[in-house]
Amino acid sequence: MLLPVPDGTSYPLTEELLEYDVDVSWWVTPTAYQQGHYHELYHALQHWISTEFPFQAAYYSNTEIPPQSSTEIPPQANT
Repeated sequence: MLLPVPDGTSYPLTEELLEYDVDVSWWVTPTAYQQGHYHELYHALQHWISTEFPFQAAYYSNTEIPPQSSTEIPPQANT
């Protein structure tokens, strides 16, 4: 089975990918990338996916995955 991705290509569904609940991908314009927004968006998506959705395992499928950073948005405290 092949899974489509937004750019029109497909990749095979493997046993490894079956372990994930959702495939997360994103993009920014070249100007936004140069301004560092690609990394900011990645960290914001990590926070959003982990706090606002019931997913236990998110797969970030972009070719370039930013490193973890001290600028990452901290998880929300449960109050």
